[in-house]
Amino acid sequence: MPEGSGESRETRDWLLSLQGRGWGTTLDGMRQAMQKLGDPQNDLKAIHVAGTNGKGSVCAIASAILQAAGLKVGLYTSPHLMDVRERIMIDNRMISEKALAEITVRARDILEGDKTPIATRLTFFEFVTAIGMTHFVEKDVDAAVIEVGFGGRLDATNVLPSSVAAITQIGLDHTEYLGNTIGAIAAEKAGIIKEDCGVVSSAGDHSAMDVIKERALALRCTLVENGKDFLAMNIRASLSGTSFDYQGSRDLPNMRTNLLGRHQAENAATAIAACDELAHQEGFEIADRHIEEGLQNVHWPGRLDVVSREPLTILDCGHNPPAISRLVDSLSDLGVNPDTVIYASSKDKDYRTSSSILFPKAKRLILTKYGAPRSIEPEILAQLPSAQDRPVFLSSGISEALDISKDITPKDEVVLIVGSVFLVGDALSWLRFGKEADFSLAGL
Repeated sequence: MPEGSGESRETRDWLLSLQGRGWGTTLDGMRQAMQKLGDPQNDLKAIHVAGTNGKGSVCAIASAILQAAGLKVGLYTSPHLMDVRERIMIDNRMISEKALAEITVRARDILEGDKTPIATRLTFFEFVTAIGMTHFVEKDVDAAVIEVGFGGRLDATNVLPSSVAAITQIGLDHTEYLGNTIGAIAAEKAGIIKEDCGVVSSAGDHSAMDVIKERALALRCTLVENGKDFLAMNIRASLSGTSFDYQGSRDLPNMRTNLLGRHQAENAATAIAACDELAHQEGFEIADRHIEEGLQNVHWPGRLDVVSREPLTILDCGHNPPAISRLVDSLSDLGVNPDTVIYASSKDKDYRTSSSILFPKAKRLILTKYGAPRSIEPEILAQLPSAQDRPVFLSSGISEALDISKDITPKDEVVLIVGSVFLVGDALSWLRFGKEADFSLAGL
């Protein structure tokens, strides 16, 4: 968020004061805060999306489809790549600096205005979630698409009485908080399922689906399951986009999205099913042409994102073993080999397994870090077994990593920048604006 005006600086200072509080371990404070703000979340007609991987893409695609249907759509996602305002969007437009400043100060004053101020107990993510939902209601959105930040059951977004709960692929990530089995993690994700809501799932794993089915049944929910009730078939992936045939409550041949990778066909199918379920729940009208238009117009940077052609340079936010596995498979489908890999990781991620999947595909490695203490030192990455037996270059940040890449990568080869959302944000900021990203408002 640019510092600019006095209002912007006040907003920034307040949000900075919430940094370092981690994640909430109970919804009590969030519920109290929302009650003080008038419980705006209760007025949202929403698709609520949880999952280990793919949830951001599903949110972006669902938002694009609903917009194509003529609806005013709020989109709440996290983390952001370059600007905290990316988290709160209406019809693809970030909340303005002025609106963010106004709603931040107003919400802070409301939440601080009693004998036991709630605002001082909220985490950064809780506060931003609260003002995001408030903003959507005040701007009178027709529908909202809300991405879970972490887990599901105890996530700040779970104050939402969603119309549709969508659960994407589930894998092992954040195991120290969510559990070390797929079933345990699925139980946390399935915590977003509310009584009588629609449920759409592409969780994949049988143990995950068993947990989701059990909760959906207990809460009298309609469950729509990938591979059973809807499916992306005949997937064709290329560097210009992804095409597929959709079968579900409607049949849609030759759908196409500009998002790259076979996995985006599954994400698109999940988004279509979620939008159809929302339309059924809330009486919206979504025609086939709206789905086609939404798929073609969706924009979701940093996900198999081609940012240069000579050499071919691809950014991807994959940061855990399941995501890296999917990325490697997608690149293979596209006939692309990641010759130069620029990699960084957060300390709390399973970088050992991720590197063992990714590094053997590379001719050379540039190991770096992003601009926050959570990033692991490249010297540690260089000691990994998978980093041996190939040229390894160390850099102190993305600008140096890009300079090294220019010197060592022929124009007919491929550069892949991967390992962390924050590394991708750094890269995009440097490539677009010539400066590294500011992560002071990343909620780290």
